[in-house]
Amino acid sequence: MPNFEEFNKYYEEHMPQVYGYVYMRTNRNKALAEDIVSDIFLKAIEKFEQYNGEKGAFKSWIFQITKNYLIDYFRSNKNKSSSSIDDLANELRDPNDTKQAAQEEIEKEIIKEAIETLPDNKKELILLRYFSGYSYEEIAEITKDNENNIRVVIHRTLQDLKRKLEPIKYQSE
Repeated sequence: MPNFEEFNKYYEEHMPQVYGYVYMRTNRNKALAEDIVSDIFLKAIEKFEQYNGEKGAFKSWIFQITKNYLIDYFRSNKNKSSSSIDDLANELRDPNDTKQAAQEEIEKEIIKEAIETLPDNKKELILLRYFSGYSYEEIAEITKDNENNIRVVIHRTLQDLKRKLEPIKYQSE
């Protein structure tokens, strides 16, 4: 029988990071991300008795479940088209929105597209760091890599993204 109080503490602490990661991996589809995160934590509570804190931190354990769930989800849904509630909201947005808000949305989309062009390993590190809020130390633990290596890869990836986005910055001014 799982310890629901203990699991709830882990859930409260780690759900925002899991959600941020899933949200970005689902192309910012809020409804889909919420459904997937619910499924992930249901799976986690079912397997919670198997979690051993001595073998690693909960964040590593839940991230592995998240990663495996997303692999299975995208593999089984790769031929299905999904419509996003966010896409519909964008279509219905008030045309009187300020120019600044529209520019910010365009910039966010350009950044998201640039991130999507990254190799999977680099994309994962960027999502973990900037969209899930994990520290370098936590990312090293999750990925079972050296913390200094993580820092270097993230730094170089950010430099590459800046170079890719630099021409776009000047076009929008």
